[in-house]
Amino acid sequence: SYTLLELGINNLALLGSEIINRPYLTLGMICWVILLALAATSTQAMQRKLGRRWQLLHNFVYLVAILAPIHYLWSVKIVSPQPIIYALLAVVLLACRYKKFRQWWR
Repeated sequence: SYTLLELGINNLALLGSEIINRPYLTLGMICWVILLALAATSTQAMQRKLGRRWQLLHNFVYLVAILAPIHYLWSVKIVSPQPIIYALLAVVLLACRYKKFRQWWR
């Protein structure tokens, strides 16, 4: 949406420099690329093709759960409790899955 609304679709060079110079855009782009990869590999055919690596790839959703609220917090122009609430919810949800999360890092 940032590309279309702020820069125009034809200005990709400016988009690249904006992503590099603005940390909240960098973080948002990282999250977007991870979610794009997860969406592209969510079919049953891709699950079969990737085998055990599919779960390793899809564990990156936990990284997105941490980075997305930070991206939101950095991108808002005023301090609001909403991104902090999202970040706390992400931490609570990760804590609920801690045992599974810990097994992923082994």
